[in-house]
Amino acid sequence: MKSFKLIPIGAALTLCVAASAPAFAVTVAPAGPITLSGSTTLTNPVTSLGCTATMTGTIGGSGEISITSASFSGNSLCSHVTPASLPWSGQVLSTTSLSLSGVGVNTPLGNCGPSTIGASMTENPADKETVIGFAQQILSGGCKVSGSLTTTPYLTVQ
Repeated sequence: MKSFKLIPIGAALTLCVAASAPAFAVTVAPAGPITLSGSTTLTNPVTSLGCTATMTGTIGGSGEISITSASFSGNSLCSHVTPASLPWSGQVLSTTSLSLSGVGVNTPLGNCGPSTIGASMTENPADKETVIGFAQQILSGGCKVSGSLTTTPYLTVQ
């Protein structure tokens, strides 16, 4: 006959709580409306397009992100780039990284996304700015996107 070992209830509860806890919990301040703006480059198999991006949305105190609008300016083609699949949702993953899902744009040269991209977050307390950086992030449709966006307001992540 097989023998079974019983796990004490406290140990079992600890295992369940540990398995359901996030790997890293963050606190973002201030929570509320957010604007991101800066240079971006969209590359597809045919060409590269550099534009200034302006995005607006909200960020929660636990790092949840919702981008509800995006516009692109710069050269004449940039005004024809439009966001697709808004809102884009995401999460601040740590003090130095975030993930954004559903990112997509429609361009005169073809559509890119929706896809999930990863980005770095860098706080610069001396200049009171937070910079979101992403390099060669792959979007469906054969596109890659890179950029450096500064947040308004300045965010701190702990």
